[in-house]
Amino acid sequence: MVNRFKKYWHLLLWLGLFLSVAGLTSGAVSGSWTPVPAVLIVAGVIILGIWLIYLEMFQQGFWRRRSTEAGTNALFATAAVVLILALLNVVAVRASVRIDLTETQRFTLAPQTQTLIRNLEEPVTVWVFTSQPNERTVDLLGNYRRLAPDRFNYELVNPQESPGLVQRFNVTSVGDVFLELGEQRQYVATLDLEPLTEAQLTRSIAQLQGGDRLMVYMLQGHGEPAMLDGGEDSVSRAVRALEESAAVVNSLNLIERGTVPEDANLVAIVGPTSRLFEPEVEALETYLDAGGSLLVLVDPNTDPGLDGLLEDWGIRLDERIAIDPERWVQGFGPAAPLVLDYGTHPITEEFGRNYTIFPVARPIEYETVDGVDVTPLLFTSDASWAEADIDEGPDWEFNPERDRPGPLVLGVAARREIPLTADSPEPEVTDPPEATQEGEAVDNEAVEETLEPDETLEPEEIEEPEEIEETLEPEEPEDIEEPEEIEVEELDLTQADEVEETPEAEQEEPEPDVETREARLVVIGDSDFMTNAFFDGQLNSDFFLNSVSWLAEDDESGETLTIRPREVVDRNIMMTPRIARLLSWTALVTFPVIGFATSAVLWWTRR
Repeated sequence: MVNRFKKYWHLLLWLGLFLSVAGLTSGAVSGSWTPVPAVLIVAGVIILGIWLIYLEMFQQGFWRRRSTEAGTNALFATAAVVLILALLNVVAVRASVRIDLTETQRFTLAPQTQTLIRNLEEPVTVWVFTSQPNERTVDLLGNYRRLAPDRFNYELVNPQESPGLVQRFNVTSVGDVFLELGEQRQYVATLDLEPLTEAQLTRSIAQLQGGDRLMVYMLQGHGEPAMLDGGEDSVSRAVRALEESAAVVNSLNLIERGTVPEDANLVAIVGPTSRLFEPEVEALETYLDAGGSLLVLVDPNTDPGLDGLLEDWGIRLDERIAIDPERWVQGFGPAAPLVLDYGTHPITEEFGRNYTIFPVARPIEYETVDGVDVTPLLFTSDASWAEADIDEGPDWEFNPERDRPGPLVLGVAARREIPLTADSPEPEVTDPPEATQEGEAVDNEAVEETLEPDETLEPEEIEEPEEIEETLEPEEPEDIEEPEEIEVEELDLTQADEVEETPEAEQEEPEPDVETREARLVVIGDSDFMTNAFFDGQLNSDFFLNSVSWLAEDDESGETLTIRPREVVDRNIMMTPRIARLLSWTALVTFPVIGFATSAVLWWTRR
């Protein structure tokens, strides 16, 4: 019977291996090694043992065969390779090493981020409220955590499964990201289709750790666009972009409040359609005189009542509109100019030749004013002009009598040093001496009036000393020579002392008493560029955010933390149709023909 089934005994090897591998796999996947995985493993080992006994009893000399030796060596070599790979994976999991081989280091965090995370004073937790997290977002958060596992952590929360956390963080939409540092919480961004970026997260962590957040107040009550409405005419996307930059945006009604809040980093006046009241303008002027920052966006055919405020800075709003027949937005006509010429300023220094869109804008004129530095930001083309007859459109023509030729300026940035004295009552102290001096002058006049009738006495008294001086003048140079030298030396010494002392006094006085603060102003002849309809077009959002950043910048606070996204190098080959046809013929015809010809030659030579 043994001989009858002898040819089937070799199947025991594969059956034993199958059962053993099945038991190991099921145990690893389920995490439980009883009862099914254990039974499979034991059964497989028993069958393998029976197979070995069979080989020893019925196939004597099996272990001494060359085939057995080769098979055993191959088996042990395979087992050794598998064991080495398993050990390498274990080591890689416990001590991971990442090497970024991309040209622009796309998967490596910026040096600013690495320094910030490694120097965190308190642990930071990032909460992402989404049921389907983006893989790039998870990879980014993992890179942060690898820098400092003890001080940085992140949590992926399903809003439907954790209503308590949703209420705790006041989550309004799926995809909201929040930071938590101790008892402080801060909104970061809402992730729709785009993943979380390093710039957003690092900037938010830096501002949360520092405790200083940008306070932006938008003036309301004069027909300005809505701040929260989702329509195309609102500025909700701009407000959202500011909040994603860790800024706090509040509305400001100067009629009710009376003054600009003390914590305001800047005040934005966006597209008012009615005039501001005089107390409001005075409050804004007071705010600027104290070193504040103001963003003014004024549309054509509107009068916000800011002419006096702007004239103090040498800026004037033109009543005409900008017409640019050379660069304009398709569908809007030449009254919606495209701007690709920029002034030299931090707001536009990296714009290059990229476009910004300003639908229906008014030009701005400026002149030099003492103490004010004005820089133009936006220029139209040389073919543009300022059109006075707006109703003649859309077929406008340049009228040299009423229109102003281009290029036009659509936006300016101005700065002015505001002196701030340490002792505010100093000017009042100087008034009393002036009053006493005036009083003394009046008394002297009265005395002179009383002496006017005795005019004969005054010349007699005056003539006598003149005679004495005349008698003494010739004697001094003749008789006394040495004392003159002594007097000259003494006078020189005293004058030298005075010369040395006076500059010290002059240098010491302004240092403690005189301080300056810079007031900043940005004026744009259009507000539609930052509405939802145009905010994401070209560089409109960058221009707005850069303007806010420059207005709110504090030069004494040091460099701001800016992290730009890593650019992906475009490696696509741009081919002309001729080159494309040439490559197609080379790949489909030339190389195959060469291959067949070479084969035919070899066949003929070996024939």
